[in-house]
Amino acid sequence: MAVTVQRYNHTRKLFWNQEVVIANLKGRLGDSSSTFDATDVTTADLAGSEVSGNGWDAGGEPVTVTVTTVNTDDAMLDLANLSITATGGSIGPARVMDIYETDNSKLLYRIDFGEDKTAGVGTDFLVAIDANGLERIVNV
Repeated sequence: MAVTVQRYNHTRKLFWNQEVVIANLKGRLGDSSSTFDATDVTTADLAGSEVSGNGWDAGGEPVTVTVTTVNTDDAMLDLANLSITATGGSIGPARVMDIYETDNSKLLYRIDFGEDKTAGVGTDFLVAIDANGLERIVNV
């Protein structure tokens, strides 16, 4: 199945008001019972269970985000691939990863893997983002 990226309703407002510190973003895994609600605000609002352990920290793993210029005046928010090696047991199964800002637990994006993902002992749990990034802002 295809990986999809969804944005929470307040995400652009948070960025435009400079309420997001890009260096403080984490990716938090959720199981298949996790449902997306664009009106959720913080990690406390999330439905479903968090997936952690065996190398993946509770509360999520730090993610590296960059903002680049695309073409002349378009911008792309991109997430570097995230890879964590499973140790002492499997990581997963996980269905989604929520990107949030750690200072205030504000949700920004939901990445839905399209299926449950599991990494066995000694293998990497890999979250790879499409070359088009998390989001593009296009000048029209």
